[in-house]
Parts: sequence; structure tokens; C-alpha cells
Amino acid sequence: MIHAPSKGWPIFFATSVFRFSPSKPKTTTEVAKATLNSSGENSTRIFLSFSIAKFSILSKKNAPILKIFQLNLPIAEMPPLSPSHWEQQRPLAHYDLLVLGAGFVGLWTALHWLKRNPSHRVALVDPLPAGQAGASTRNAGFACFGSPTELLDDLRHEPEETIVARLHDRYAGLRQWRETFLPEELDWHEAPGHEVFTPSQTGSYHEAVDSLDQLNALAQRAGIPGVTYHVAKGISSALPHALSIAHEAGLHPGKAYACLTQALLQAGAHLHRGVALPPKTTWAKQANGWQIPSSSGTWTADHVVVASNAWAKECLPELDIVPGRGQVLLTAPIPNLPFQGTYHADAGYLYFRNVGDRLLLGGGRNQFRAEEETHSGNITSSVQDYLEDYLREILLPGLPVSIEARWAGTMAFSSDGSKQAYVVNLGDQTYVAARMGGMGVALSPELGARMAAMIPS
Repeated sequence: MIHAPSKGWPIFFATSVFRFSPSKPKTTTEVAKATLNSSGENSTRIFLSFSIAKFSILSKKNAPILKIFQLNLPIAEMPPLSPSHWEQQRPLAHYDLLVLGAGFVGLWTALHWLKRNPSHRVALVDPLPAGQAGASTRNAGFACFGSPTELLDDLRHEPEETIVARLHDRYAGLRQWRETFLPEELDWHEAPGHEVFTPSQTGSYHEAVDSLDQLNALAQRAGIPGVTYHVAKGISSALPHALSIAHEAGLHPGKAYACLTQALLQAGAHLHRGVALPPKTTWAKQANGWQIPSSSGTWTADHVVVASNAWAKECLPELDIVPGRGQVLLTAPIPNLPFQGTYHADAGYLYFRNVGDRLLLGGGRNQFRAEEETHSGNITSSVQDYLEDYLREILLPGLPVSIEARWAGTMAFSSDGSKQAYVVNLGDQTYVAARMGGMGVALSPELGARMAAMIPS
């Protein structure tokens, strides 16, 4: 029992519910918020945090006794539990489709398949807590499909048909987001994107300018309307050259994830969190479908899709997947922030955008390749210092800037530089949709639909 700083007015609370209970009826105005958060890889720490922002208890003289009372208290710490025999041996429901991985690709795959088969049973399992994903909720929130220098680099290694097909998938995926959800639901802000160049990158800039007709022709073949790439004005003396990119947007990945999850649950899918499934070598094919053991019990399903992106190799070791960590920082609010929209720099390895009146900056992976080929979601001082130097010296020189947040997400690439995603029927009613190459926001709706079309009803 915790007492407010006013005699005789206790506040009672429990792990998931709290109750304010005055001993005598009084006139009160309360605003309270209770949250449960978890942190730590090996333990769960539960916090009950609530604020009574406006708390007026009237005395006989009609004067407020207490204005504000705020608590942030750790109330329990729970170590991980080893599974019991009963938990491991219990049979779980049989599913027509089981999707391993509840990021954007897994969610879109399940949603598309349920639209085709609304009466079927579909489940997704994921080891992460609710609301989290390895990349989907940890990216920079770019709705983009390809900068000029990226496409020029692709043309050096791939035929035009391959590049056009990938552009089509990315742009079509972005259209699916807009056709499925309202802009305000996604916090979607469409504005021309920009690729920017330093004075030392003038040669790359002129090469891109000379190739604009070719690049715009590729975009039109991919179904992107109008003229996509234009010459634009540089944004500063440090970035004196720029090209604009039509149809780009920024979005809120957390809101997009919540919208997609809600749509899937409304369609009838089951979502199971905190479940890590073992490699395919431990699965057993029986008459009633695949049986997959786990600490939560044995999962059974007719069809199984591995959609865990950078972690897909843990389930299917034969896949060519290399993890790539992407680190990000976010500033505190900056009055009169000079950047609005999405920006690409250093051949796409750096990217920045406004988030309201804050500036988000991410990337730098190309400067620390070996260090960033990891599944670890931790940030590092080397990359964060590199990003902060770029922020202070190139983007906002001379301005006082403080950093409000830093985080990292994990992307999936190939070992040989191929950008071809895995959307494959592996046979025997198993499938894989993974290796999005850092473009999961754009690719997941279209590739999820393609994956769903491969799975029989």
C-alpha cells in the first residue's frame, strides 16, 4: 500500500490493475495512466507507472488538498521460467497455415492468404514481445523505392529487367499500404524525397544527372507514373547538389505495424508471442501435417512459412542470409528544422528525415561492415559517433542539438550482394519469404501476396 502525501488517502495497486479508493466520497478529477513494460534479455522487469495529472480533492473550505502525485515504481522482477513437462507435451491447435515470424512480411503473407481463405485457421509465432519486431518496428520509417545512385549501381551488376521488376514490387508495395490503410493511420506524409551529394561527390552527382532519362524510363516501365527523378536545388554548402524523387513518403513504422496486426486479427488469425521455434531439422512430417516442437508445446500445421528475415537462416541453415544492423539516432525538437521529407546520402548508406520537428538520422553500415554483420540489436559507440559527427558537421553545423533516442534494427542481405529476396516454395508444404535487403516496408505487401499465392488452399 502506497500513501499519497495527504493523510488517509491511500492508493492501492496490483501488477495489471490499480484502483484509487478514497475512504470517504469526495469530488475528484483524475487522469491516470498505467503501463506495463518489459526489459532485459534474461529477465522480465515489470513497472507500474501512473500519474494523476489533475487530482483535486475538495476540503470543507473547497480548497485543493493535492494537485499532483506521480509514481514510477518497479514492483516485480521475474526470472525466465524453465518449461514444465506439461507445457512441453501439451498439444496445440492445428492450423492450416503457420507463419514463423510476425514482422511485416509474415503479417502481409498471412493477411493475403486469409483473404483468399477466410475460413481457414492461421497462426503466426514470434519470439519477441508484443509490438516489437527485429526490423519492422525499428527502421527509419522511409516509404521509398530506389535512389538514382542505387539504380545506377544496380545497372552495373544486373540486367534492366531485374531492376524494373524490383522497382515494380517496391512501388506496388507502397501503393498497397495506401490502399489498405488511411494516411492518418500510418502517419503517412508524402513529399518528394531527395538524394544529396557533398562537394567530393560531384562526379557521382553529374553521372546521375546524365542518366536521368534512362532512370525515368526504367521507373515508367515499372509502373511508376510521371517523371520520377529530377534535378533539385542543393540544401546547404555542405550538400550543394541534389536530385528529387517523386512519390516518396515518411511513415510511422509502429503505427503501420499496429494497423497491420489489427487487420490480421480481425481477419481471424492467431498471434502467439514469446515463441521461438527450432530449426527445420527437428520438425516431423506426419499424416496430419508438420509437427514442430517448442517450449510452448507442439505446433501442427498443414503449411509452414518461414518469414523471420534475418533470423530465417537459424531455421533454414541452407539459406544465404547475412544480417546487417542499421543504427539510428533521433534528436530532440529543433526549432525551424531546415529539413522536411526524406533524404538519401552516400549512395543510400546514410538517410535522414524529419519526424515532426525532430531529425532522424541512420545508416553508416558501409563504414563498419564487419562490425555491423550481426543480429545484435545493441547500438555501438563507433557507429553512433559517426552518425553524430555527420549530424553536427554536415547537416546542422553550428546549431545546438541534443540526442533524444538511439536504437538499432537488423536487416537481411546476401553474401554476394544479390538483392533478390527469397520468396520460394521449398517443397513438402514449406516456404520461405525473407531477405528483404533493407526494403521490407516497400517489399512486404507485394512479396507477401506472392508468397500467399504459392500456398494451396
